[in-house]
Amino acid sequence: MRPWLRIVLRELKTIFSDARVWLIMLFGPFFYGVLFGAVYWNGRVCEVPTIIIDQDHSQFSRDLVSAINASESLRVIGYGSSVSDFEEAVKRGKAHTCVYIPSNFHRDLKKGRQGRVVVMIDGSNTLIGNVGYRALRTVFATYRLGVREKKLMASGIPKSAVHNNAMPIRAEIRPLFNPAYNYSTFLLMGLTCIALQQVTMLGAAISLGLESDYRKRRSLVQISRSPAQILLGKLTAHILITIPLALVAIRIPFSVFGTSFHGSWPLVLWVTALFVTVHILSGFGIAGMCRTSLLSAQVLLAISVPLFILSGFIWPAMAMPAWVQKIGLLLPITHFADVVRKVSLMGASANMLWPQITAIVVWLPISVIWAYWGIRRFMRLD
Repeated sequence: MRPWLRIVLRELKTIFSDARVWLIMLFGPFFYGVLFGAVYWNGRVCEVPTIIIDQDHSQFSRDLVSAINASESLRVIGYGSSVSDFEEAVKRGKAHTCVYIPSNFHRDLKKGRQGRVVVMIDGSNTLIGNVGYRALRTVFATYRLGVREKKLMASGIPKSAVHNNAMPIRAEIRPLFNPAYNYSTFLLMGLTCIALQQVTMLGAAISLGLESDYRKRRSLVQISRSPAQILLGKLTAHILITIPLALVAIRIPFSVFGTSFHGSWPLVLWVTALFVTVHILSGFGIAGMCRTSLLSAQVLLAISVPLFILSGFIWPAMAMPAWVQKIGLLLPITHFADVVRKVSLMGASANMLWPQITAIVVWLPISVIWAYWGIRRFMRLD
C-alpha cells in the first residue's frame, strides 16, 4: 500500500476514534447551515409593534389607524394616553413605534390643510426603527384621506378641492433613545457583551484545562479531594480577576467612545458581575466536557457566533421563527445585552427588567451544577 494512502487511512481512523472530533467535523457545517437558515428564514422584519395615541377620536383618525394596522410591517398593539406610555412600553420591550394623532387632525382636514401626525421611533434598535419608519412613510404616502370622495364632500369640501385634500399625511419624525441614529451606539454595546461572555468562558476553560497533566491533577487532589472545595477556590480566584476587569470593560463604550448612558451604573455593574459569574462556571463545565485546553478553546470559538446571532442583538428576535426565538430566550447573553442596552439608552429601571434579570439568576444554579460536574469529571486520576 502506498504511503499516502496509509496516511489517509490513518487520519480517518484518528478522526473517527474521537467522537468529539468527528461530531464537529461532520455535523458542524450542517448545524451552522440550519442555524443561519432558520434565523433569517423570514427574510425581513414584520409586524413591528406600534402604539397609537389618538387625541382626535374622529372617523378620519380611525381610518388612519386601520391603514396602519393593514400594513404587513406594522401591528397596532394598543392605545396610549401620552408619550410616557410609549416610552414605558419600549423599555419593557412591548413596542417600537408610536403614532401620535393630535386633536386638530380632523379640523385641519376640513379646512383644506394637510393632516399632521407625530411618529416616535425606538432608536435603540436601528434595524427595527428603520423598518417601522419606512413602513409608516409608505402608509402615509399611499393612504389618502380623500380616497372616499363622498365622505369629503359630505364634510363640506367641494368636489374640485377633493384632490388637494387627498394629499399624503405630513409626519414629524422623533427618534427616541438614539436620536442621531448612530449605529455604533446600537452595535458597540452588543459586541462588548459577547466579548465578555467569550473571554470569561475561555479563560475559565483554559485554566482548568491546564490541569490536564496527570501530575498537576494529582497535586490538586492532594490539596483537596472535594470537587466543591476545588470549584469554590477556582471560582473565587477567577472572580477576583475577571469581574473587576469586566466592570471596566463594560464602561469602555460609554467612558472612552462617548456612547450615551442614561440609567443606573450600579444596576449595570451588578448584572455584569452576575453574568460573568455564570460564565466562569460555564467555562469550568465546558472544560470538564472537553478535558483539554485546546478542545475547549475550539468548542468555544465554534459556538460564539451562534450565541451572538441567537441573542437577537443584530438581527431582531421578532423576525426569527418562533422556535428559534425560544432558543434565544434560553441564553443569558440575550437577556444581558437587553439589560445593558435598555439601561444605558433608555434609563430603564430594575422593575422594568425583572424578566431579563430573573433569566440570568436562574442560570446561576444551573451553571454551578454544570461546573461541579465538570471539575469532578476533570479531576479523575484514571
